[in-house]
Amino acid sequence: MISTPDINDKYPDTGVITDFIHYGAVTSFFGEISTVECFEDNSLVKKKLSEKSDGGVLVVSGKKSKKVALLGDMIASMAKENGWSGIIIDGYVRDIEILRNIDIGIMALGSCPRKSRKEGKGEVDGIIMIDDIAVKPKQWLYADINGILISAGNLELET
Repeated sequence: MISTPDINDKYPDTGVITDFIHYGAVTSFFGEISTVECFEDNSLVKKKLSEKSDGGVLVVSGKKSKKVALLGDMIASMAKENGWSGIIIDGYVRDIEILRNIDIGIMALGSCPRKSRKEGKGEVDGIIMIDDIAVKPKQWLYADINGILISAGNLELET
């Protein structure tokens, strides 16, 4: 179990992201960041989460669109099976009654029942902005019920 307040106290230069809601069964997670930037099209989210991961966290910039969900139960289940520890969606998710039972960290701004387009548009592993925080591949993300922290590298934490 990690504590983002304790981590931020020890490492005050970590970037802080707030206002995200937990939807997955895991509410405390961390890992190396991969990114996807897309707008109302989750094709690249699905493609990235279909890759094997050693506990990574996918951070998705959906540009805060409320019109569609960028993640649902089937892609979240696939991500868990492929070894991802968490998914952050700067946008919306769906199937939340099922997401709550999938053993992975999932945070988003809200829920929307409409599925996204599938046009393959967007960018994988580029720099994305969430609020005023630049999120880059190979950085590390730490999340719990208090919020999200972004670090330049893997932090030394007491366990």
